[in-house]
Amino acid sequence: MKVRIIANPVSGGGRGKTVAQTLQDLLCEALGSAELILTQKPGDAEEEAGRSGADCIVAVGGDGTVNEIANGMRDTAATLAILPMGTANVVARELGIPRDPQVVAAMIVEHHIREMDVGVTNERRFLLGAGAGIDAAVAQAVSERRGRSSSYLKWVGPMLSTAFTYSYPEIRAVVDGKEVSATAQYAIVGNCRYSAGVFVATPKAKIDDGLLDVCLMHNLNPLRLARLALQLRHARFLERDDVVYVQGKHVELRPASDDPVPLQIDGDPAGCIPAEFTVAPKALQVVVPR
Repeated sequence: MKVRIIANPVSGGGRGKTVAQTLQDLLCEALGSAELILTQKPGDAEEEAGRSGADCIVAVGGDGTVNEIANGMRDTAATLAILPMGTANVVARELGIPRDPQVVAAMIVEHHIREMDVGVTNERRFLLGAGAGIDAAVAQAVSERRGRSSSYLKWVGPMLSTAFTYSYPEIRAVVDGKEVSATAQYAIVGNCRYSAGVFVATPKAKIDDGLLDVCLMHNLNPLRLARLALQLRHARFLERDDVVYVQGKHVELRPASDDPVPLQIDGDPAGCIPAEFTVAPKALQVVVPR
């Protein structure tokens, strides 16, 4: 088996390179060889993942690195393995993949595969999900301030300042041709259960059910958002009257006014809505623990 490791060297607080080299050493010992590529800028991971010659491509980094690699693998037959080294690591958490190079190396050698749905928007793949509204505004603020490493602490300041300055414009949501809200102020389109690593934003989501889960939140302000965030940790928020939760295969999000509504895909800024989302069932093979 030919393995290509693609690593974000500044992930894990700057430990991405060292951990990737450890993984390479373990795989060389077990398989005889393993290629290691260290990214230098956005887009490198996607380009390297698209090259032929690998049976298994390993993403060492966070959800953004995993997203790039999944997009690069679109026209390959390779499987995806993940060594989570980012801030949230939502996809790895959903799949039960630990942050341990020895365990991940053993997983790759054993090569137990699970098929995973892939979301698609504007011809781009996503694994975790998308958000329109406050979380996208926070993602944009973090992106503008991000340095050579990332951690939860770097989200605290932008999260607090954005919560009090964001205007919460309304969103129109259509799922499988039916309008489900014209006044939502925060919309999540999920392929996984978690958002931002700790919030169970789409608790009914399954990565192989061929559906996208849509959570729409209304009547938001900073205080209500704080209360909602506490409930999101335990999925009790679904009982709220101002939350709409549906599942479907085709989702449209559009601004309900002339005010722009920011969008994030797999945790990274992605412009503004309007946007449409579909699902490609079981389109990606991922190495997982038994």
